[in-house]
Amino acid sequence: MVILFCAAAGILILPASADVTHWELSPACPRVGDEITISGEASNNEIIEVTILHEEMVPVSGKGYKYQINKLFIPKTISGGENSFKVNATGEDGVKVRDINVRVKKFRWFTRHSNALEGEASLSQSKIPSWMSYFVKIDGDVVSKKEESDKNTCKSNSNTGQAKNGQVKLTFETCYEAAQADEKGNFKFNYDTDSLPAGDYIITVGSMEQELTLNPEKEKLTLNPEKEKGSKQKIGKII
Repeated sequence: MVILFCAAAGILILPASADVTHWELSPACPRVGDEITISGEASNNEIIEVTILHEEMVPVSGKGYKYQINKLFIPKTISGGENSFKVNATGEDGVKVRDINVRVKKFRWFTRHSNALEGEASLSQSKIPSWMSYFVKIDGDVVSKKEESDKNTCKSNSNTGQAKNGQVKLTFETCYEAAQADEKGNFKFNYDTDSLPAGDYIITVGSMEQELTLNPEKEKLTLNPEKEKGSKQKIGKII
């Protein structure tokens, strides 16, 4: 069994994008938990490659940043299809990322580490089993750009290397072979949003991209029958 992030680092190179001429998404305004349907037209019998891009802004605390995914699902591919998952960290608001750690728990913890290169740190993994979910922690260290450029080392500062403020932008990219067009070039597949956070996404099917806003899940109302009955009685007396 292949476990997420236990193999060596490497960016998956997928086959060239299918010649997609048109695609649409429904429902048009989905909420977290909705199942999205993507359908469209491409070249006959072409493999449909999909990329989903999402960003999260994580506030810096102390000298680092932390982000947690309670239930990460990787979409199912077509039979024999490829997939990849990548996370990239860059500093915002006066901080610079030093490194990134991705810790995945499935039966036991697996940790991957990567140092930043020119202020960007990233990790990626391919061939991820899609039949199970993953508990993921992402963290790393940062340094403020001001402190990094300060050449005066004579003054002692207990907060050296720590950024009191600022944010880290985490960019998540999931890429997978989702479907195969039929003999007429038509394709259709579903995507479950249950494990996704609300926010803005960029979905690319073939070489055509669209922006999607995933709205928060509707609040579930749990009415107490007794209280509701009492409320109706009071209203009746007022009337």
